Amino acid sequence: MAQAGQRTPQQERSRVTRRKILDAARQALKDAGWEGMVISRVAAAAGVSVGSVYERFSDKDGLIRAVQHDVLDRVDADLRAAFARLEGEADTPVAGLIAAAVRALAEQVDRHGAVMGPLILRAAVDASLRERGNATSALAEELFTSLLLARSGELSCSEPGTAVPVAFRAVFSTAVWQVTFGPDAGLRHQIAEDRLLHELTMLCQSYLLRTGDGTVEEER
Repeated sequence: MAQAGQRTPQQERSRVTRRKILDAARQALKDAGWEGMVISRVAAAAGVSVGSVYERFSDKDGLIRAVQHDVLDRVDADLRAAFARLEGEADTPVAGLIAAAVRALAEQVDRHGAVMGPLILRAAVDASLRERGNATSALAEELFTSLLLARSGELSCSEPGTAVPVAFRAVFSTAVWQVTFGPDAGLRHQIAEDRLLHELTMLCQSYLLRTGDGTVEEER
């Protein structure tokens, strides 16, 4: 279904051209951010005329919305695939499942982060972008929480229904901050990405598997 601000392609050649334009716009966002994604630059990179872009997208806002839907459709598909694989690991100790869920969430955000960052910033002033972005956030939360709440009987926190969504927010918010502002923006302490992921994993394990003295019940 066509999104607002774009026209439905009618022929295969038009679909191929549309794909080239979207890929070029995605790369422009990745390389130069929102301000660098100008129609003339996208057209040149796609090997089409500026008129060809406007034949398919009403304006720059229409193009950016199409790019966002394209990117987030890929994010949604990757998230579903990653968590579907984890659902099949029934024999994995719950501590290991927590670690895998944290890693899957952070890795999928990071994988698409170079394009997601500019889109997230633009969403602050564009309700349409924000609505589509919220749908992906909700999907990520549902996948993460459903996976871990299915093993709620093995968690040691008193209210898993609240604690698991809190764990999700800790990981997701950190991952989104990283791709939006860069790993060190506004922060005093520099932390390598692999170390940050390790610490987030430990944080979630300790929080969800804590005993009375705060220790983790299972082996990691």
